[in-house]
Amino acid sequence: DGDTAVTLRNVYSCPVSGSLTAMQSQSRTFPKSLRKLIDLRDRTCRTPWCDAPIRHHDHILSRRSEGATTAQNGAGLCAACNYAKEGDGWSARPVRRPDRRHVLDLRTPTGHHYRSVAPRLPSAARRSEIEAILIAHLRAS
Repeated sequence: DGDTAVTLRNVYSCPVSGSLTAMQSQSRTFPKSLRKLIDLRDRTCRTPWCDAPIRHHDHILSRRSEGATTAQNGAGLCAACNYAKEGDGWSARPVRRPDRRHVLDLRTPTGHHYRSVAPRLPSAARRSEIEAILIAHLRAS
């Protein structure tokens, strides 16, 4: 009826423990903890030829194309690269490789194809900071 509102979300749990690990976001913008995670993972603009500081946290597969607001579908970009990728002929997609670092494919208007792989973690000392952010993000979801 017209008085009932329904929201459906995917909920993910650990197959071993059964504990809740993530929930599908309905947000268009990246929450603070997810932006911080992307900053730590990407460190600079993910466009392959650009090392500018991250200024925008954007969907690799756009929200218009049903792209989710997730770490897998997010990338840290400089402002210029983020605006450029919205132009005609540009396309990007995340590559699902759960056993490896974050990867995205980028195609330019000239037909060139690039693959961007997130840099390795700088040291084990940073892992605790990243784990704390991941836990905070999962609790906020």
